[in-house]
Parts: sequence; structure tokens; C-alpha cells
Amino acid sequence: MNKRQKQHKTIVPGNGSAVSVVNNDLSFALRTFKRKLKESKVLDNFKQNQEFTKFSVKRKNQINRAKYIQKIKDSQNI
Repeated sequence: MNKRQKQHKTIVPGNGSAVSVVNNDLSFALRTFKRKLKESKVLDNFKQNQEFTKFSVKRKNQINRAKYIQKIKDSQNI
């Protein structure tokens, strides 16, 4: 069984981030699972939501970031 066939058999219908083990190859299943988690950014969202930040602080950071990006764009145009 080549890699493409093996990868196709690891897909679990109805669950995009689940992986099944094929031919007792746990390392292949773990690599596939880690890749799927990284692509779906589930862990990033989890880490981001571990600590509560007020909406006003989020908004202030967003505005400051937008000002910084605008400043860089303006300096490149001159």
C-alpha cells in the first residue's frame, strides 16, 4: 500500500480532524493528526482563549496594529 492509499484510508467520514490507524502504523496516524490540527488552527484558538482579554483591549490592539501597518504603507509610498 503506497502513501496515498494509506492517507486515504485514514480519513474518518463526518469528522474532519479525526484520523484512523491503518495497518497498526500509529506514527503515521499521529503525524497526520498533528498536521490536520495545525492546518485547522484548533490549537492556536485554544491557546488564544486560555486567558480572557477585555473587548476594549482587543479593540485597542487592533487599532494600534492598523495604525502601524498604515504608517509602514505610507512610508513605502513616499
